[in-house]
Amino acid sequence: MLKPLNIGGRNMAKKCLTAAAKKGVFVQNAIHTDIFDLMPESGANLPFSYFRRSLPIQPYLIAQGAKYVVESHKGITKVLHTGLRPTKVNGIYSGDVFNPQTRSKSLILFCFNSAECSYTAYLFEGYFPKSLNKVLNEILAL
Repeated sequence: MLKPLNIGGRNMAKKCLTAAAKKGVFVQNAIHTDIFDLMPESGANLPFSYFRRSLPIQPYLIAQGAKYVVESHKGITKVLHTGLRPTKVNGIYSGDVFNPQTRSKSLILFCFNSAECSYTAYLFEGYFPKSLNKVLNEILAL
């Protein structure tokens, strides 16, 4: 069992961020192992129903510390494209989703479950903190 991270002993107001997040579980495709498909019962409110995971090749993603790149399309529109950077917690990666209409970015976390070859994605629309500690602590408490 993972323990919550120490966030400097600061007394922070309790606000459940993970309850407001859009969440979905993605399982590895049996034929195309770089594709992860959404389990329909787990995340119908996410803007994507699958994602493709690959290694970064763009220099800007490598410079930002991305270990993976995830992308997804809905028809011909790309609805997800982000580099995933490792967090302080093993198996949890962070990225961002840019909304061109509001010109804001949202935090997205991918939590890898190696036993099931799956990812749980958390999309925090309109929320992008400077520190991930509070969000990571909530996920670890689940």
